[in-house]
Amino acid sequence: MKYFLLYVGTAHQVEAVKKSLSRLDAKAVESAFSRAPTWEIDHPMLQGRLLEVTLLSDLDGVTPHLRHFPVDLLIYDERPVGDEPAIEARAAIGKIRDDVAMFAELWGPDFLFPMSRVVAILRSGSKSDVARSLELGRVQVRDVIIDPPATAQLLRWIFRVIESRRADIQGHTVPKEKPRAGIAFSGGGLEGFLFQIGCIYALERAMNSDTGRDLRDVGVYSGVSSGSIMAAMTAGGVSTAEVIKALHGKSDKLPPLNSKILFDVAGVDIAKRIGFESLSWSGLDPQKWVNKIFRAFPTGFFKGEALKKYFKNAIEAFDFKDSFLENKNIELYIGATDQDSFEHVTFGKAPWDDVSISDALRASCALPPFFMPTKLKNRWFVDGQITKSCNVELLIERGCQLVFIVDPLKPYGTLVPGSVDKLGGIYSTIQAIKALVSTRFHVTLMHLTERYPDVDFIVFQPDEECAELMSGSPMRYRIRTKLVKLAYEHTMRQLRERHQVYQTKLAKYGFNLLPVMKLLELERDDAKFFKSLD
Repeated sequence: MKYFLLYVGTAHQVEAVKKSLSRLDAKAVESAFSRAPTWEIDHPMLQGRLLEVTLLSDLDGVTPHLRHFPVDLLIYDERPVGDEPAIEARAAIGKIRDDVAMFAELWGPDFLFPMSRVVAILRSGSKSDVARSLELGRVQVRDVIIDPPATAQLLRWIFRVIESRRADIQGHTVPKEKPRAGIAFSGGGLEGFLFQIGCIYALERAMNSDTGRDLRDVGVYSGVSSGSIMAAMTAGGVSTAEVIKALHGKSDKLPPLNSKILFDVAGVDIAKRIGFESLSWSGLDPQKWVNKIFRAFPTGFFKGEALKKYFKNAIEAFDFKDSFLENKNIELYIGATDQDSFEHVTFGKAPWDDVSISDALRASCALPPFFMPTKLKNRWFVDGQITKSCNVELLIERGCQLVFIVDPLKPYGTLVPGSVDKLGGIYSTIQAIKALVSTRFHVTLMHLTERYPDVDFIVFQPDEECAELMSGSPMRYRIRTKLVKLAYEHTMRQLRERHQVYQTKLAKYGFNLLPVMKLLELERDDAKFFKSLD
């Protein structure tokens, strides 16, 4: 496996490193990823690991490099050569951290470069070497070495650092030949599901299955809320193109997925609840009346049973069992929330792996106040996203080193003062909920990126155009064609714009993206497919 290293030091130090690399029989190469001097090291001391080292003498150039090029390990060398001054490691790494954080606000979660992918070479001769090392450790710097006397010692240190990448994750051994990959789906109501359909359709089309793994060739899937549906269908081999056609009643393999299936009104249950509470109203105490009104308000307007039946039939139509235990080659996990204890329960994981997948989907999608809660094993469940934005941790626990994340729940931000207030309380409340869930997701992802620096994340979220279309009620069926198409186009555009970084990440795990020009051709061809749905 090839590892991409970025070495940062003074101009004189870079020249000294070049001479050292020559003595190691390293080869100067024309890197596909950088115009800076790049060397390839294939040395017996690395035991089969191949290093591509890019040398950079401009500290301000680190963030632009990270934006465009893959970096598995960043090495900062503070040792001066001759009279040329060098920036002390704590100050330099602090600047890198601040620059990365500032750019990540614009770029999004794909630019979360963890400080635990940074190592430092310190100069010797200072009484505070230990204290400085400890201080760098507190800001998550992965390792420190003090003025190695020989290139061989430095190379052994680098090997030890990168070899730790192969350590077990939560006790699950990382396969050497075929590292595990997984997909995590967040929620977002009906519109979140529609965004995920467009995103996954683009990803499936963009993968070059002739030269690498197919997108469906991942071993672990997780989903919460409407993401649980997408997780189950992707794991079950349900054709995304057929789901898109089914939304328009044009699929040959799936029945129409229309609004009657999505919104089966719970009329009887609502009537029973209102009738029971109204019969018990008595007296003239206003407080009692208010309490009764609150109790009479239904916990869900739709039953969700038609949706459950539809997706049970859909996965079974593609020869996928409606059982977590019977699908031996696929790991599928679905999260839901216990309505009473607010514990996050993961179906597919013992002791909750004995329920049917369709029951788990129904529980995970029980979004108040739209869908009624459901009862499983004598416990009542509601939407899984109430307690977890996206169950990424579970995929890492299961040994995944590459994790695709599709997170549709992003609020629409605007700089126009008062624009949200003008649209009323319901709109404002929905935006606030989206903001809370989105913030929780970002904080969780930042934590996981630092805790597991050797896991690669590729994140897909709505752009501003998609977010604007999805603002307001998350249950609008009428925008299905436009939203699926926009999600597809946005995902394709993101794959093209970040092609260099994505392709390198994917190649490490056996996946290959089609070339940029081929992606453009696909998008033009698929425009005809979407037009045929009108």
